[in-house]
Amino acid sequence: MLKKIVLTIGEKIRQWLQTWDYAVFLPAIAHLPLVLGEKLAKSRGVFNAIWDLDWRSLSLRKRYIRKNTYLAMQMLLPDETPRVWRIKTLKRFVHNAREEWEACLFYYYDLYTLLPNCHCINTKPLHHAQQKRQGVVLLCCHFDSFLIGVSLLGMQGLKVNVVTSSVVENPQVHPAIRQFYQNKYRGLEKYLNGGKMYHFENDIRFFYRCLKKGEIVVILADLPAAEKPTSVVLSFLGGIRRMAPGALRMVQKTNSQIGAFACIHQNTGQYLLHCSTLHTHTAIKQNPLNTMQILYQFLEHYIYQFPERWWAADLLPFYEDIK
Repeated sequence: MLKKIVLTIGEKIRQWLQTWDYAVFLPAIAHLPLVLGEKLAKSRGVFNAIWDLDWRSLSLRKRYIRKNTYLAMQMLLPDETPRVWRIKTLKRFVHNAREEWEACLFYYYDLYTLLPNCHCINTKPLHHAQQKRQGVVLLCCHFDSFLIGVSLLGMQGLKVNVVTSSVVENPQVHPAIRQFYQNKYRGLEKYLNGGKMYHFENDIRFFYRCLKKGEIVVILADLPAAEKPTSVVLSFLGGIRRMAPGALRMVQKTNSQIGAFACIHQNTGQYLLHCSTLHTHTAIKQNPLNTMQILYQFLEHYIYQFPERWWAADLLPFYEDIK
């Protein structure tokens, strides 16, 4: 009986914490001046690191993010010390908290005011492709401020669509977190020049139609493959990995171009968007795996440079190494 009472009290605290955090605190600090809001977001990240709090682990009622991130830092930085691994693990929570604060800015802030303080590298080929009605698939990772990067593309006049997942609408996810993601997606859509944040489970053909109309489709590339026979096998982050094949399949079926990008937070309200070279559908036909390898090298360059900013680093211990 006592154990049941303790569990009930713990569940109520967990529910209250998620409501206060995602429905009250994050929206509130998004209304503050950027410098103050960002400082409070980072303080929240330290708190989350201490208590190993993440919306995924809270939904599953199992805390595992900190442990797996620490393992990932060991894998990414094998020559460093345990002290460095612990610091990088803590910073992962800080950067993730900043990213969630940025997500609230989409809904409550005018991002156009940030444009003069942001630097975009190699975006002209994207404009040329869209002028020719040539679709482009852009790969990215759950890394640093990638969605700010998406908004920067849209604010430059590019029509951008983002592949999302309905996992955030799972009943196990707290209602406040589900609402947080709805606000995040609808807020970001204001900056996509008519593009959409769309769950692939609803209608994957939506993205094929976008590409055929000459639009951009953004796909997260750091997810391992669910099905082995159709996976893309390449070198990534110290191993031979089976990665999800969706991006390659889209390019092949729509004769689109493909590239990658990363968006780096440099200072409060200041971001660097770096787009890779675009590869034509002809290059994909000639050597698809080589093209994908080049793009994954672009992505892993930034992860190795700033491993603590890869807030999906907890996935790395689950990557299959097929050496």
